[in-house]
Amino acid sequence: MNLVQHTGIMYKNGSISEIDDAIVCEDTFTLHLNDKPLLTMVASDDHLRELGAGFIICSGIADRIDSVTVIDDNIYVEAPVTGEYMATLESSGGYANQAEPPEVHFGSRITPGKVLEVRGAIDSDAWLKTGALHASVLFYKGELAVRCEDIGRHNSVDKVVGHAILNNLPLSDCVIGCTGRQPSGMVQKAAYAGIPIIVSRAASTDQGIRTAEKTGITLICFTREGRFTVYTHPERIIGLEQYGKVK
Repeated sequence: MNLVQHTGIMYKNGSISEIDDAIVCEDTFTLHLNDKPLLTMVASDDHLRELGAGFIICSGIADRIDSVTVIDDNIYVEAPVTGEYMATLESSGGYANQAEPPEVHFGSRITPGKVLEVRGAIDSDAWLKTGALHASVLFYKGELAVRCEDIGRHNSVDKVVGHAILNNLPLSDCVIGCTGRQPSGMVQKAAYAGIPIIVSRAASTDQGIRTAEKTGITLICFTREGRFTVYTHPERIIGLEQYGKVK
């Protein structure tokens, strides 16, 4: 993660002091699919292979990745196109697919304690230091597999999904944790990837909840110390099975 130091003047309770802050860098990358430019994205400069692979999977463009190569500020992905991609800029600042996402099968179950563990794993040193990053984590079979940060919450999700794709982790056995709000476009990413459970530190929107309900995803938001709110498909949470039913 590329950080720079920048001076500033802090005012705090009537006191003024000079400070030296860690500032996140933003970079621009062009994503190519099968040797054709697909789009240009603003992102942080780490986990770029994962970003390319995850974006293609989370957008429903392909269901497998053949290769990913990064050269300078270009990400080259080779993948068999299996779905129609109709890009729209959504509220997270990322691109979402206008096409209908698929339903997610039952997949993993989770205890309330594990929900809180996923939430706790989201906080990274870089996020705490800068306050300018979003972070996502991927748990596989109950254990932390990867944590990725980015200036875009959508990119951080693509990166952890890309990690699973490049390391052959079955996504139906995964749980994703995010710092960011969950509008429809963010929930769609999990649906296209086939991840059954989302744990977010933040809120959802009505369309995010509607998308999670329709696609069969367990959407957990407002995860804090000792509490969380489940909006859809609570039957995947052990002890809450009576409140829901998988389609």
